[in-house]
Amino acid sequence: MKRLGLGVAGMMLLNAQPSPDPADLLEQARDKVIVRLPPVGYACTATIDRSYFNRQNPPVTAKSCEQISADRKKIRTKLKLDKTDRLRLKVVLTSGGEIYSWTGSGGFSRNVEEVLQSGHIGTGALGAQLNAIFANPLVRFRLLGQNGKNFEFGFRVPVEASSYVVKAGTQWRETGYAGSLDIDPALLELKRLTIQSNELQLETGMCESGTTMEYPPGGEGVLLPSTARTHALNRDTTETEWGTTFSDCREAHEQVPARQPPALFPSTWAVPFKLELTTPIDTSTAAAGDVIQARLLEPMLGPSSKVAAPSGAVLTGRIMRVEHHPDKQSVIVPGPDGVTGRFFLIWLDFDTIEVNGVVSSIRARMTCGETLNSWSRFRCLVATLDDRKGQRALIFPSDAANFVVPAGYKSTWLTGDPGSE
Repeated sequence: MKRLGLGVAGMMLLNAQPSPDPADLLEQARDKVIVRLPPVGYACTATIDRSYFNRQNPPVTAKSCEQISADRKKIRTKLKLDKTDRLRLKVVLTSGGEIYSWTGSGGFSRNVEEVLQSGHIGTGALGAQLNAIFANPLVRFRLLGQNGKNFEFGFRVPVEASSYVVKAGTQWRETGYAGSLDIDPALLELKRLTIQSNELQLETGMCESGTTMEYPPGGEGVLLPSTARTHALNRDTTETEWGTTFSDCREAHEQVPARQPPALFPSTWAVPFKLELTTPIDTSTAAAGDVIQARLLEPMLGPSSKVAAPSGAVLTGRIMRVEHHPDKQSVIVPGPDGVTGRFFLIWLDFDTIEVNGVVSSIRARMTCGETLNSWSRFRCLVATLDDRKGQRALIFPSDAANFVVPAGYKSTWLTGDPGSE
């Protein structure tokens, strides 16, 4: 078995603290961790809550990552919360790292990366990071000291041994990183793992990213963090925080991807239709990636006014975004007569419709959603997403901390490829 390397700094402390032996402690803790790592194919549902912060006084001129980092460390910046969102996805541990996919038994016609949007997602919390840290001979350790009763060890992982991934444009890129491990010397258990990325590539839009994982006590079963928190410092001086929790964890069996059902209409046809939600969307719990259903309020007509789908036909889709914009200066209605205020943004998308037991695929874009509360003076409030040509999201102005889109909520749609506008 490979002996873990302990650097010069660690040896100096080892001589000053002969008992317990830090090198042996680290070796034994490593062995205990390795046997508890999730196996390849292990899967969990990951719920990711993200918060986005802007500077109250953004710099007039661009700053280097070194300057941005120095400002933050010296507390020379004041931040305000711009928005929050939530994702819920399935994460599977593979031999190449973590892979994200849709939750539940059904798939979806869209790529899962459309809800990830940008930035850092792959924390390696299912064990990829620990395996990369402990199993690679290029990783060296040094004893930093004691953090309470725990021993703290530092380490550095080169990019060629890393599974820490960050989105750079349309690509996911690995980066090297450094960090520390907190080990309980009595129980030989891992209590905390912290990792800090190297300076990131320009294409990522970030300067650096760091993650802290806290591990619960108890040495039985698969080793998973109770929480994983990530912070990103961005090149435009904004900052982002992620909190990830795991549920429904188990060894997953490989599933054969479902075949896409035949289309109800050609993608060039623009057929109007009306929907109502069959279940509410509560922003306190709803997340991008969740399955949603709605039903037709009126028959959907095809050529020669033939009924292609009757009233009551069920459409199935997913929430693609659920965002809260709590800043009272957020722009709700753009333009010269623009309106500002706090609001919620929800992007829904449907990709199948069931008619008499037969499931067909469908592509459509929302044209209008009914208004709720005091904003009824507007016919509808929908926003065209800047990064999704032709795709629109619902806007719900509200000063409340949470918002519920009720069952029975109505919206109008038009079939066809949203990108064709």
